[in-house]
Amino acid sequence: MTTESRTALITGASSGIGAAIALEMATRGWKLAIGARRADRLAEIAEKARAQGAPKVYAGELDVTDDASVERFFAASEHALGVADVIVNNAGASRFHWLEETDTRWLRSEVETNLIGPMVVTHRALRPLLAAGTEADVVMVSSDAARCPRPGQLAYGASKAGLENYAGALGLALEGTGIRVIKMRLGPALSEFAIAWDLEPEATQKRTEYWTSFGLRDARMLAQDNLSILMPDDVAREVVRAVTQPRHVLLDTIELQPSVPRNPNRAPR
Repeated sequence: MTTESRTALITGASSGIGAAIALEMATRGWKLAIGARRADRLAEIAEKARAQGAPKVYAGELDVTDDASVERFFAASEHALGVADVIVNNAGASRFHWLEETDTRWLRSEVETNLIGPMVVTHRALRPLLAAGTEADVVMVSSDAARCPRPGQLAYGASKAGLENYAGALGLALEGTGIRVIKMRLGPALSEFAIAWDLEPEATQKRTEYWTSFGLRDARMLAQDNLSILMPDDVAREVVRAVTQPRHVLLDTIELQPSVPRNPNRAPR
């Protein structure tokens, strides 16, 4: 694996997986441009990143659904750090909703955040990279909902499927440029992603039973007697592993799933 210093730009970096990715990269001495809508939380992550070895950190407010916000963030971060050669599209949103309670405004918001936002960020990031002929890595944080549709997360699954299709097409378009496109497909992971959900035990159990009725694996992972979930650090390590592979190696699609907790009383079936 390569160990050279990099400059990484991470969206949705104020908590959870985005923050973990930033801190993992900080331990390698990489410069960081971290963005999110919660500027106060970003300041905390920036301080931690500096303490863990990042020589320079730019932390700025970023709303990936607002083109002007994206442009301001890139202009300021490039002025402070130079052009980023690792782009991590991590910002995402989802809200569980029963079909009869679907709010079309939220459907639009999810598609804007999970699909259009990463496209806008990526195209802005590519502009100086392609102009200079710089080798780089673009990471799309996706979900297994892209290939296993989940009732109750209609727009989320559709937007992640679209994101993976976009990433695949973009990878083909960039062949020969030295810019790799990597899809990080995640199963259940601990983050503040579902902060807007009803997290009362009864509501959580109802959702889990609903998904389990369709045979969805991640629902079995979330069952109270079988709880297993990825940690943000698990994802961060895999992102760094992917972008530090030798340049002739492409980890095109990495799927991370939690494993079932060991049960010594369970026999193979």
